[in-house]
Amino acid sequence: MPRLTSQTLSPAHQRLAVLSLALGSFASVTTEFLPVGILPDISKTFAVTSGTAGLTMTVPGIMAALSAPGVMLFSGRTDRRKIVLWLSLILLAGCLVATIAPTFAIMLLSRALVGISLGAFWAMGLAVAVELVAKEKAHKAAAAVFGGVTAAMILGVPMGSLVAEHSSWRGAFMAAAVIAVAAFVMQWKVLPSVPAQSPVQFADFKAFVSLPEARKSIVMVAAVFAAHFAAYTYLTPLMHEAGIPTAAVTLLLLAYGAIGFVSNLVAARFLENNLKATLFVSKISLAIPFLFLPILVIFSKFETVLILLWAVAWGALPLCLNTWHRNIETEHSEAAAAMFTFTAQVAIAVGSSLGGAVVDHFGLKTNFWMSALIVLLSAFYLARHRKME
Repeated sequence: MPRLTSQTLSPAHQRLAVLSLALGSFASVTTEFLPVGILPDISKTFAVTSGTAGLTMTVPGIMAALSAPGVMLFSGRTDRRKIVLWLSLILLAGCLVATIAPTFAIMLLSRALVGISLGAFWAMGLAVAVELVAKEKAHKAAAAVFGGVTAAMILGVPMGSLVAEHSSWRGAFMAAAVIAVAAFVMQWKVLPSVPAQSPVQFADFKAFVSLPEARKSIVMVAAVFAAHFAAYTYLTPLMHEAGIPTAAVTLLLLAYGAIGFVSNLVAARFLENNLKATLFVSKISLAIPFLFLPILVIFSKFETVLILLWAVAWGALPLCLNTWHRNIETEHSEAAAAMFTFTAQVAIAVGSSLGGAVVDHFGLKTNFWMSALIVLLSAFYLARHRKME
């Protein structure tokens, strides 16, 4: 594949190349969240406790947090296209190993492979996507990649449950493998060569983090992702407490994913001229459901409306935060992309763990109110600190 740039790629080729990365992000994040819907089946197959089976979520999160900066540090000047293709193959290997894993240890190995691919693909995929298009369209390219992430965060769980219901939990991983194959083939066909700007070194991360605007961005990313996943992990129990039937819960999660996906696309149209306002409104829109869901738990219709508002807010927030992060003036753009992924993955792990501890000791309501407080403080932080243009 010859070296091409955003100036020499046709608009159609640009869209297809970005779409291949969006499909890759959908495949990797779908596989990350797959165990949530099939955890009891995994636990039964390997004769481990539910808590131990939960390592199938913890391991990929840890590996993703490590691989995001790691891929940038060790990739040197390697063509980014080659790296993306290898990451897609690693994801495929992780899915296939899960379908035949004879022991729980091998199952965790498969999840480690998924985590390595996931974190590195998030960092590398976003960095590559914005290189494929003109600068003024970079936020739309990032939106496309995050569109895949947003859909996968929601669709991964019901998809796993649906496939497992008609086959087995291993069948769910086979379905994920099919998606991974589709992503790899599309990337191999349409992704052009993307030369590295310069080798990324540890000093680049240090230099980026030393920037005041970078630290502000990292704080906001960590706060929003941690708060969201502290609450989202326990959304299903809250819906059951609200009296929403099990069948309706699956439909509501699917609606959540669809609305979040649309919100992601709509938000992309407002970011160029209204980034700070869009980010602030999205944060407040996320805090409202966290505040009122526990209070209105006896009114299932109100709960449904608040959950859908949550979907609107979360559909926009990852893109808004990434655009804010990417707009920081720095010579270390790839290190910046890796730090975004690292921060998000650590925040997901910390938020989920923190939410579990709060639920165990203080209950569901306190967990949601804690999440609301974190998001509101983040919104206040955004309002008080003016981003340097």
